[in-house]
Amino acid sequence: MKKLFVASVIALSALLTLSAVHAEGDVADGVRHDVREVDKGVDHDAKEIDKGIKHDDKEIDKGAEHLDKERHKEDKHLDKEAKKHL
Repeated sequence: MKKLFVASVIALSALLTLSAVHAEGDVADGVRHDVREVDKGVDHDAKEIDKGIKHDDKEIDKGAEHLDKERHKEDKHLDKEAKKHL
């Protein structure tokens, strides 16, 4: 009977150890998965920021071109007015 009890305790200890090792492996897998997901999120955010910067640059260029055209129109208008008064 004593041998059966000792064998049962050893088997239970082995089972608990195996369960703990398995749980540690699951935790490590979960951590690696979370790290990959965070990396994906960071990469996605960086791409979105780059898109936004490119878009803003285009809008700034459009605005600068528009201002140049308006200045040119104004210069032409001023030239016409000046010629009228000469």
